[in-house]
Amino acid sequence: MIIVGSTSLPAAEPVRREFPVTSHGATPDDAAPDTAAIQAAIDACSAAGGGTVRVPKGRFLVGGLRLKDKVHLRFEAGAVLEGSANPADYGSGTAWNDAILHGENLNGVCIEGPGVVDGVDCRNPKGEEGFRGPHAIFLTNCRDVVIEGITITRAANYAMLLRDCTGARIEKVVVRGGHDGVHAQACQRFAIRDCDFRTGDDSIAGCDNQDFEITGCKINSSCNGFRFGCFNLLVKKCHLWGPGEFQHRISNRTNMLAAFVHFAPKDRNPKLPSDHWVIEDVSIENADVVYGYDFERGLWQTGQPAKRIRFHNVKATGIEMPLRVLGDGARSFVLTMEDVTIAMREGSSDQELLKLTRFGSLTLKNVTLQNNGKQPVLRAKEGNRVTLERVTCVPTNRAPFAIEAVQATDLPKLPDPARGRIAPPSNAVAAFGPPRRSPRCHCLEPGVSRLPGRMMPLRAICDKPVLDLARASRNPKKGTPQRYDQDPSSEIHKPDICKLQKR
Repeated sequence: MIIVGSTSLPAAEPVRREFPVTSHGATPDDAAPDTAAIQAAIDACSAAGGGTVRVPKGRFLVGGLRLKDKVHLRFEAGAVLEGSANPADYGSGTAWNDAILHGENLNGVCIEGPGVVDGVDCRNPKGEEGFRGPHAIFLTNCRDVVIEGITITRAANYAMLLRDCTGARIEKVVVRGGHDGVHAQACQRFAIRDCDFRTGDDSIAGCDNQDFEITGCKINSSCNGFRFGCFNLLVKKCHLWGPGEFQHRISNRTNMLAAFVHFAPKDRNPKLPSDHWVIEDVSIENADVVYGYDFERGLWQTGQPAKRIRFHNVKATGIEMPLRVLGDGARSFVLTMEDVTIAMREGSSDQELLKLTRFGSLTLKNVTLQNNGKQPVLRAKEGNRVTLERVTCVPTNRAPFAIEAVQATDLPKLPDPARGRIAPPSNAVAAFGPPRRSPRCHCLEPGVSRLPGRMMPLRAICDKPVLDLARASRNPKKGTPQRYDQDPSSEIHKPDICKLQKR
């Protein structure tokens, strides 16, 4: 898998000339707008072949500014670029394209801190949802972009919107409040490193992207940590947590809906599936869902399928609802978890942790799953293969897996009642009893063992078998095998996370 970390990314280049905005008429800390003066400095810098536009300490009031090729915009410590509260001052004529800093078809753009871009929560009655104002930064069809060290606060729409951009480094950026932190659409070769996003909407969002590396970031959201579509994605050494510190403005809530959720809306006509995802060395706290994907009826999820995703060395605690997947008809979704712990939130533990339908394969290795022990930790159906190795249920669960219509399984033996660890049986009796049949299922693969002390999984070789791999025991009253089947009517139905997403 090719990840953006293996490719060259833009770096801040040394520049020869400086253009202080104060030399072009900008005056800090007064009530007069400085838009024209700062734009004059940007234009002069570009006309000279590039250089640094320097914004010194102080507060500068602006409307919309247009960036230019090879302009390095540097905010010194204490510098604040404060957006106007009047949406008319951004002047694009189209509310969605308004931004404090806007650039199109540019090369070598750099926006560098440690100063602040303040969107002042500018409200535009003509904007999306009747109130969204300008983005803080909006770049379209740009190459070799650097955004580093700045703080973006109170963005009236997205803090950073990048569309059709190639080669970007977003590093040590702080976002507080507003809506989405980074929203990338049809972008390639991005590195987002050591950032701190605390947003009212999605922290990282967008679709049809390729080769993204997101490392060392802190992510807090009142919507989703990632609502994302990407081919080749690495998320590493990140901390995601809820509830959000800044309220979601439409629903007036702060719960983090999902740490990760698939995003591929049909109306954007995405070309790429979400594939080759690696999420490792990540901690998740108090999110409603670890991951959500519904290719049949999920909100903005049906334009392209999700395919291969791997969680490695991930710990998720305080989870409200199961990791839920409803894949595409081709069963292209593949989930691998290794060295993973997922624990349900107190008061929400009487349900599965993993619930998958229509998938290619599910592999769990050295995974700990914690609910209340009364429901299976895993419910899977209509899949090609399930492989379980060193799966621990906390507390001990006598019926940990409910698996139906899966073509092949590689399952553990019996739970160790003392430790909750799924392990080969010792003196316990493993018995399924006579195979159950249904009007749609009249065949089970030969070679199923029901001998005491030995057990092999049933394998479905037909369209829709009735197959529940819950553990069996002897009925002490009748002395005959008893199945611990799960009654579908007892399933706790939670709201579908995919239907709660806000665009």
